Amino acid sequence: MHRRTPGSTANIVAGLSLLIILVVVPTHAAEPFSPARVAVYFSPKGGATDVVVHELNTAKTQVLMQAYSFTSVSIAQALVEAHKRGVKILAVLDKSNETDKYSAATFLNNAGIQPLIDDKHAIAHAKVMVIDSATIITGSFNFTKAAEEKNAENLLVIKDAPELVKAYEANIRLHAGHAHPYERQAALGSSGAAPVTVSGNGEVHGNKKSKIYHLPDCPGYAGMNPASVVVFANEAAAEQAGYRKAKNCP
Repeated sequence: MHRRTPGSTANIVAGLSLLIILVVVPTHAAEPFSPARVAVYFSPKGGATDVVVHELNTAKTQVLMQAYSFTSVSIAQALVEAHKRGVKILAVLDKSNETDKYSAATFLNNAGIQPLIDDKHAIAHAKVMVIDSATIITGSFNFTKAAEEKNAENLLVIKDAPELVKAYEANIRLHAGHAHPYERQAALGSSGAAPVTVSGNGEVHGNKKSKIYHLPDCPGYAGMNPASVVVFANEAAAEQAGYRKAKNCP
């Protein structure tokens, strides 16, 4: 097996990566998708994590992501660095990321990225990223250390496939639409209910039922039902999660 040094762009596209011209004919489309460039990587230790980090480091506008198991520190850090550069991050995760004691969802949440939890399926099993509406990352490869170091996995990096990008982005947004914000439930008080603290400074409060958020100056802010409150880092995080500002907010 060809070995590559982590972090080297030349090595990332060498070795087990293969450039393929791919024409995909989906069953729901009248016309075939346009030819695409595809690179493939295999686990264990085939450079899949390196190439995911590399592609995230090139992100300029947005990253749409679906993940089943997500515990890779290096991938989570790359997402946070993209967020710091002003890249919009939409992360839709399986509910196991919410029930685990600590996951990358916690890490993203603490860094100001509001993950969404898709609990409408037995398993939200997709492993997909769409970067800048140009690059698709998908395959069996979970975004985990085990997937890189122990498992037999595959990962595809697909470029020059605009129709495929549209299909993936539409599907990710579809699942984001029925997901809920990542929640770390606080200990229940005597009333049996407690606010769900997602992240941030505690100034942006959303109502889980109405999907409306309030600011401290909004009428009714102080009287919100604690059992329905979600706390966001900022207004952008609330709106990314599908919440809208209350009409009576200044």
